[in-house]
Amino acid sequence: MQTVFHVSSDDPADQRHALRNVVNLLADESVSGPDDDVVLVANGGAVRLFLSPTTPATATVADLRDAGVALYACGNSLRRLDASDADLLPGVERVPSGVGRLASLQQDGFGYLKVP
Repeated sequence: MQTVFHVSSDDPADQRHALRNVVNLLADESVSGPDDDVVLVANGGAVRLFLSPTTPATATVADLRDAGVALYACGNSLRRLDASDADLLPGVERVPSGVGRLASLQQDGFGYLKVP
């Protein structure tokens, strides 16, 4: 199964909700397996989720990374926040455009889930 989660909200409660959705998918044995590709793309204010030390979700993001979830932060959104690659949590990759990455993944057959 190939699934991409998209989070754009700058509300920390929405961001926690998005992370829980990813964790829940990974834990659901009825739909997940060892060959799954799971991706989380953040754009807009949600890129703060991936910024150190401002995010309270460092441990959860690290757990997702360690579980093999690909983590992408929108470069356009990071630029608007004056954030650099050095500000990103380990394992988070900057992409030029979050929506561009989403479009590419969907074209490659990934299922799309918009979370807050």
